[in-house]
Amino acid sequence: MKKNFWSLVVLLVLSRILDFYTTSLWFFQPDGIKGEMNPLTRFFGLGWTGLVVTNILLIGLIIWSYYYHVFKYEPVKLEHPPNDFKTFVSRLYYGNDHSFYKICYSTPKNRRLGLSHFGYVVIRVVIFGSILASIHNLCQFYNVEAYNIFRSIVKRPLYVIYGLIILSFFYFQYEILRKEYQNRSEK
Repeated sequence: MKKNFWSLVVLLVLSRILDFYTTSLWFFQPDGIKGEMNPLTRFFGLGWTGLVVTNILLIGLIIWSYYYHVFKYEPVKLEHPPNDFKTFVSRLYYGNDHSFYKICYSTPKNRRLGLSHFGYVVIRVVIFGSILASIHNLCQFYNVEAYNIFRSIVKRPLYVIYGLIILSFFYFQYEILRKEYQNRSEK
């Protein structure tokens, strides 16, 4: 598990550096940061320095929460684990049998469990999203014909990218819950 920790941390840092590099290709164009699609730039007006500082803070938070997941967190053992997945998740996150759908809009009652699962999920989602953003930036900057065809078909490739990032969040969330469900009766 420790080896996996360092592998993902290094991959996180490298993927964020790659994303920054590919984004910086646009910063040095005549219109500069104006074409940046990052919500921090687009809606909040953060420039290069603001993006760097924000990313350092976010990467630090992600690494800390993943560290907690790998080294400090011990999976919750339920006294009477249910035999179905939805009830298990409901009990694990909210302490009752009928709150499964709260997972879409509410944090778990057990904050340590939430922090651990956040670390597990978000490090993977950010790596995946950074790689997708880097591919998008490189293909667009270097005018890759296959990517131009893709762009003409989907019209707004960023919607596809954001959609894939959201789907990856659900996938990794399901993965950690499935692992805990499979280990539910081990003591």
